Amino acid sequence: MNNSATSKEIIKKLIARKPTPRQPVALLSAGAWTLNQKGLTLEQALKISPEQFAEVLAQTNEKVQSDIVWPGSGYHNLAIRGIGGKIKFRLKGTPDVQEPIINEKNSPTSIKTKRVQDDEGVRVLAKAAKILAKSIGNDTVVGTSQWGPFTLGGLAYGVEKLMRAIHKDPVAVHEVVNFGAKLCFDYLEPFIDARVSIISLADPTASGDLISREQFTEFSLPYLKQLTEKLKAKGVWVLIHICGNTTNRLDRIIETKADIMSVDYKVDLSIARKNLDKRIVLAGNLNPVNIMQKETPEGVSRASREAYEKAGKNGGYLLMPGCDIPPSVPLENVRAMIETAHSISIERKGIDNE
Repeated sequence: MNNSATSKEIIKKLIARKPTPRQPVALLSAGAWTLNQKGLTLEQALKISPEQFAEVLAQTNEKVQSDIVWPGSGYHNLAIRGIGGKIKFRLKGTPDVQEPIINEKNSPTSIKTKRVQDDEGVRVLAKAAKILAKSIGNDTVVGTSQWGPFTLGGLAYGVEKLMRAIHKDPVAVHEVVNFGAKLCFDYLEPFIDARVSIISLADPTASGDLISREQFTEFSLPYLKQLTEKLKAKGVWVLIHICGNTTNRLDRIIETKADIMSVDYKVDLSIARKNLDKRIVLAGNLNPVNIMQKETPEGVSRASREAYEKAGKNGGYLLMPGCDIPPSVPLENVRAMIETAHSISIERKGIDNE
């Protein structure tokens, strides 16, 4: 098999469940980490030009060679600012939502979600994505990310309030999550217009650590399905990532018809491989802190090979960290993960033909 295939060709084959010449590999989001390589915080990066922003991401990926680059990752909460909410940037890491915007004065139906596209930060990120799609998009997959509907709705409404409403006011929960789905799509639309190839929907509040399988099925899954269908109709691939232990809902996530399911380090890759039943590409799940941050490059390489042995030998697997990596993860450790995947030549049939 030709080992000179581009990253984009490899991801395309992976999603089509066709043989790939080597193990596919990528960072998950990693916006804060990538910008930190140039000494920039997320807030500072929004003050440089879209051209400079794109160049930072392109230069960093030249060093690490991830199959996917994610302009816009780390900035999910700009969606809340874009509809009039308040956020606060950190020196390191992602910005925080200061207070819910859905309240006695603002109902989910009264807030105009389309106005998110007027946020200056969103515009900078979408312009940077467009530049990257033109400059490296023929060879490397360019994507972006946003919170999934349950998480984004919860941030607008208040996560604790949302959890209480699951038991006391389920109608309100559906209204809030439906609002989250609309806001998510309106936020992502400029990036789709910029010709990104893949969208990551991160829905940590829908984790098995926070809500039951039954609650996930009632309140999260329908909106993930609707949003995924709407995004794929626009011609982009969809990756879903849910933090925590999602083992007991992996079979339901197949129903979204997403292209990739990314799992946290709390999920056993062997079990996930069986549960996903080859109908969706599996991604994950190197521990972002204990492996990616704290291990030596040799330890990262060893963990990467172990993950491949569990999930990748029969194809349909994307090696990734189990979540967004901290800004302090050493460059050498990221390179170790990616170089290990690049060293694994795959001689097998596609996963549909095992």
